[in-house]
Amino acid sequence: MIYPVIEDCDTFYFETETQNKISVIFNDLTSQFEANFPIFCVDIYRVESSLLPNNHVNDISGSNTRDTIVSIIRNFLDKFDSALVAFIDTSTDSKGRARHRLFQSWFRMYGENEFSITPREIFFSETESYSFLIIRKSYANADSIIEVFDNFIKLANEAED
Repeated sequence: MIYPVIEDCDTFYFETETQNKISVIFNDLTSQFEANFPIFCVDIYRVESSLLPNNHVNDISGSNTRDTIVSIIRNFLDKFDSALVAFIDTSTDSKGRARHRLFQSWFRMYGENEFSITPREIFFSETESYSFLIIRKSYANADSIIEVFDNFIKLANEAED
């Protein structure tokens, strides 16, 4: 089951049964990557409901949430035929590694035949953060997309030196 989704330009919202609000936002990074094909960044946010007392339910890892987020991403890729990058910041809490594994497991489960995920690490302020590139395996120029992504990550890591 997926939750009902509200679309507002490049932002998609849905609410879980615990009344937490999830937003999935796509930002165009084509010019930042200096690419000749569309590359978008996907950001996923959760806002806990203040209506329920002590609502610390981690429904971001629930199957309905997973299915809804994967559906949003798949539909976005179908609509825009683009590459996606995601950055998982670990500086705000200690859950970045778990988020990284969770997101990768979703695509191994639901998109492994159709999508390729290229994970990379970024070191910023002595903190290890994670990033990954999601592209369709059918892209004729997949190698050049990965090369652009790797160059971006290399520059990000060199900026820290």
